[in-house]
Amino acid sequence: MSLLSVENLTVSFKTRKGPVKANEGIYLKLEQGETLALIGETGCGKTTFGKALLRLLSKNVKFEGRIFFRGQDLLSFPEKKMRRLRGKEIGIMLQNPSLALNPVFSIGEQLSEIYRCHEGCEKKEAEKKAGKMLELVEIAPSRMAEYPHQFSGGMLQRVMVALGLALHPALLIADEPTKGLDPQTKEQIARLIFKLVSKETSALLLITHDLEVAKQLTERAAVMYAGEIVESGKTKELFSNPKHPYTQALLAALPENGLRAVPGQSPSFVSPPSGCRFHPRCAFRKKSCSQIRPKMLELETGRKVRCLLYENYENFEKTEEKANAAT
Repeated sequence: MSLLSVENLTVSFKTRKGPVKANEGIYLKLEQGETLALIGETGCGKTTFGKALLRLLSKNVKFEGRIFFRGQDLLSFPEKKMRRLRGKEIGIMLQNPSLALNPVFSIGEQLSEIYRCHEGCEKKEAEKKAGKMLELVEIAPSRMAEYPHQFSGGMLQRVMVALGLALHPALLIADEPTKGLDPQTKEQIARLIFKLVSKETSALLLITHDLEVAKQLTERAAVMYAGEIVESGKTKELFSNPKHPYTQALLAALPENGLRAVPGQSPSFVSPPSGCRFHPRCAFRKKSCSQIRPKMLELETGRKVRCLLYENYENFEKTEEKANAAT
């Protein structure tokens, strides 16, 4: 039994223009202690997916499909049961800590509150545990009385790591944990997350558009485009030999690959393209790409791709050569 198993998940919102599907047909599995990156451009639905796992979305959301955590469907849980699970079983690091943290409470108060609510600790015991957790993320316990505005961006991210891992959850969802940080601080935060997740033997779902961080921290990766997962596999294999044209274009945007921007614009969730959602931007599109929605195909053990180019295995090698020449 997988720690997390997402089956055919669709997340839609009611709007004046009708329902908008931010995630559609998502299948994803995560094993105990495994690290998985969910990567893609900003606005592709990654954060929505992360919040959907913990049902942290607005009331006008509609869920279809199933989210199994340790064999139990989270979409069937009453809100009271979900509150007990959040933080304790599944930790989350929300992006933009300056908004996620309460500015009128000290860092120590916010961290201590977790232990008081979930473990029933008395004030002094909760503060002691909070101090030890801050030490783990390399923040002096003497700073517990300070407020969020007194910390730098990198230090606030350390606080978010402490909040996410405070109760030793089986799964940590880290949403853009290095966003807006300078290269040196980004590397420090990435190393810290990897160190603590490994120590706690927690599984990690890393949501990021930072491909270097994804490559550094995770064993497996899934690529999202316009609310769909278009490719998944082992991180090293996906980065060294991308199959989907979008993944190829995404990796071509890395500095070491020429810093070439992905052509075109991301589609609207209100009226996504017919057929393959990437076809208007794809250099390898054919007529059928605008008419047929590709299925998720397994090309080899653990490697999957959603693309019509691979549905005909007779043309597989030819497609590979063309794709490699383009990157």
